[in-house]
Amino acid sequence: MRRFSSVTCPCNDSMPRPTESKRDQTALALYVHIPFCVKKCAYCDFTSYAGKESEIPDYITHVLDEWAAIRRELLKNQASISTLYLGGGTPSLLTENQMTRLVRGLFPEGIDPSMEATVEANPESLTPSKLACYQELGINRVSVGIQSFSDAHLRLLGRLHSARRARECLDMIRRAGWRNFSMDLMYGLPGQSHEDFLRDLDEALGFEPPHLSTYCLTLSGGVPLGQAAARGAIHLPPEAEILKMMASLDKTMASHGYEHYEVSNFARPGHACRHNLAYWTLSPYIGLGAGAVSFFIEEVAPWGSHWENPGSLSGYAKRARNHSWAFHERSPLSHREALIEALLTGLRLKRGLSIRALAERFGEEAIGPVLQKAALLAAEGWCEMDGGSLRITPGGSCLLDTLVLELIPES
Repeated sequence: MRRFSSVTCPCNDSMPRPTESKRDQTALALYVHIPFCVKKCAYCDFTSYAGKESEIPDYITHVLDEWAAIRRELLKNQASISTLYLGGGTPSLLTENQMTRLVRGLFPEGIDPSMEATVEANPESLTPSKLACYQELGINRVSVGIQSFSDAHLRLLGRLHSARRARECLDMIRRAGWRNFSMDLMYGLPGQSHEDFLRDLDEALGFEPPHLSTYCLTLSGGVPLGQAAARGAIHLPPEAEILKMMASLDKTMASHGYEHYEVSNFARPGHACRHNLAYWTLSPYIGLGAGAVSFFIEEVAPWGSHWENPGSLSGYAKRARNHSWAFHERSPLSHREALIEALLTGLRLKRGLSIRALAERFGEEAIGPVLQKAALLAAEGWCEMDGGSLRITPGGSCLLDTLVLELIPES
């Protein structure tokens, strides 16, 4: 998630203040980063490390220590958890004993059945016994990284599983009785045609996933595929082909009864990812582990504050050993920075942002210039304002970050 530099801006009586409900920390989304992989994918620039499995036991200790410190010092042992998300990396790389130690350490009294508890998994490391372990621990949602059903594209991406293994994995999840699962699918891959993507999409839908996340491949210069693209060794599909894929994706998913509730996510009714909705609605969330980011609201930072853990395993371990946790150095957001974040996150949702809620939270004086700019973008077809909401149009969704920059008021 995109972050901004933080500048402390103490609120005064002339400035709008967050509502009391926004200060209420009774429920938090909890994210735990598991940065271990067997092999790093060729497109991945996330915080993840291959061949470091021997460090997992100590890492779990550090995560549990961090959580204990946050509960004791920041939450005063009063907050409840609304969602849990175990992300990576490859959480399914953990052994059953390691996963049990982690989850029971986080929730000594067990996971509340009403909580959405998700674990990310890869086909090559997910097994029936691990699925059974997750269910016993109270994890009730699994998100599996399929990416493609083409062996050629999987090899290009540096994935360890085959198309056959992807199918076997999805069959295994369904046979195990999981009623809430998600899969990731990618498009805009080098050498991928519109027809190639439609075949992937049709096969994915054949497994009837309650939730589907779809991502257009983007490459940074620091990853192997990005370097290959820079030297002309591979070529991404032309923009017109990618837009065609996006249009077909929307049409196909709608015809199968899925709601396109967020830029990259589709869900059957009742299966939108509650954890990710916390991010997109700027609800408080705590991130544990290397590279994890948190957002918290309190009296001394009514617009919210962020902190981010060191991305390296050694840096995170050093913090843990010294008990010098990143949340001790959290950075308050200013009124303007909080507004920017609200736009960046909220406009990812297809329902958009409530204009009235924005005005109540940030003040009409701050929202006025945003709406004036939005009216200009609406005239060009990039966004729309109706029914009291501001939202990005389907045509503008591929330019979301650029459009938000256009909406941001000048300082």
